[in-house]
Amino acid sequence: MSDEHKRIVEVDGVKLEIDLRTAKVIDHYKIGDPVRVLFPGTGYGTGIRAGVIVGVCEFEKNPAIEILVLDAEYSSATFKVVTIISGQANEVQIAPYDRYSGLFSQSDIVTRFDRTIQQKELELADLKLKKDYFINDFAKAFQQINVPVSE
Repeated sequence: MSDEHKRIVEVDGVKLEIDLRTAKVIDHYKIGDPVRVLFPGTGYGTGIRAGVIVGVCEFEKNPAIEILVLDAEYSSATFKVVTIISGQANEVQIAPYDRYSGLFSQSDIVTRFDRTIQQKELELADLKLKKDYFINDFAKAFQQINVPVSE
């Protein structure tokens, strides 16, 4: 082993010689870091999604990481919070997000939000029309036969 591939590391007074070719990298995360979130399994929710670490709960026995995950469906986009708890079996795994991941584009997600907003605006307009119809026409018909209709 050549000297360029080894390093001496001291942990609690114990010196270790580490071969950098086989050393394991430990990732460090902080609040606000983008991550890739893996939902393993065989169902509909399987896959990799983009997320952001939004909180660290420093519980005494089981610390937890809270991640806001972007769930981009076919025609809409939603967010959900996923919690990874230390010492428990978790439904997800995380890895660092890099610019080459390409899980989503901002314009695509904004378009999905705009589509959902338009759909909800149409639903609201439809409900307002139904309310007006009830007040102006439906309720008047019942007033003719002396059935009290409160507004």
